Amino acid sequence: MSLRTRKLVGSIVLFTWMVVFALVAMAVIAMLPSRPHALIEMVMYAFLGVAWILPLKPLFIWMGKGQGAEVDPHRP
Repeated sequence: MSLRTRKLVGSIVLFTWMVVFALVAMAVIAMLPSRPHALIEMVMYAFLGVAWILPLKPLFIWMGKGQGAEVDPHRP
């Protein structure tokens, strides 16, 4: 699979994952019995704002495979 195709597929998966993750995160926070203290809420949103990317590391590695050969053809 070419680098261009991998990036296209990866971008579609990334966008879909972000939408699903945001919806699930909102649903989980909405299930809380009451609104938490502002500091706790801020920590929760900061954690969720970073947590979406952790499961995608293999996707980013896969998207970048073969990139070195296409970027620098004179590489030994």
